[in-house]
Amino acid sequence: MKKYLLVSGLCGVLLLSMRLSSLEVYATESNGQTKSDAAFEAGDRPSPGKPEEGPKDPSTLDPDVDPEDPTKPKPLPESGNVYVTHLPTISFGSNKTKVETSEYGAVMEKRTKNEGKIGFYMPHSIQVADLSGKGDSKWSVSVQQEDVFKTSDNKLQLTDSRIRLYGNTLTNSSYKTEDLSGKIDGVNMEQKDKFGTYAQIPLASDKSSLTILNSKTEGFTLNSYTSSVFSSDYKESDYDETKTPKESRYEGVRLNVPSNDKVQLKNYQANLVWTLTIEP
Repeated sequence: MKKYLLVSGLCGVLLLSMRLSSLEVYATESNGQTKSDAAFEAGDRPSPGKPEEGPKDPSTLDPDVDPEDPTKPKPLPESGNVYVTHLPTISFGSNKTKVETSEYGAVMEKRTKNEGKIGFYMPHSIQVADLSGKGDSKWSVSVQQEDVFKTSDNKLQLTDSRIRLYGNTLTNSSYKTEDLSGKIDGVNMEQKDKFGTYAQIPLASDKSSLTILNSKTEGFTLNSYTSSVFSSDYKESDYDETKTPKESRYEGVRLNVPSNDKVQLKNYQANLVWTLTIEP
């Protein structure tokens, strides 16, 4: 009698298993569909970033300060949501007079971050942020010297003294530097004399300008920072608050002063005019 009950229990389990298997074979699915969308508009002016090789998110620096009113940011060119985010103030410091034509290296530019709490010195540079959102975006930045170097009272001037650029490194936050070749042009240094190969910033009266940055390929710089640093073999890791905390000179930017300019013991100044051009 016990054996019969045992066999009957096993048969019940077998039938249940067969029924479950039958249900799995005939299971069906029913799908529904929904939509997802996103729209974009041109971005606002960003803070400048440290010139760095990409691809990486940039390290944010403080905006340039207006030299006329340090409580306000410096007015910088922009057009169609393409923004110049940094332009350099170039100082050649105090120099000794000499009997021959001489060149004087520029003093590195101070940059700050965290609202001025952290500062360091690095070579001069310009930077452009392209937030146009346009696939055909192309742009360039050029510079010219408004007039010759003069004293504040305009009584003395350096007629033939000019600013020269001897070094240039390009960076973009979206690409490695090696990938910029043929896509972005920097300073074209074609002139040469005993001091080396250089590019000279022309006077406005020369009816010409010097191109500093040129985005040649449509849409290549979208949503990125592009920088032109006036130093050869620039590496961002060489410049920070621990490595370059103090003012120093460098050779990427120099003031060429011919002996016939008859420099006197005065302060001389000149204005540089930077122009952002958008194509087409």
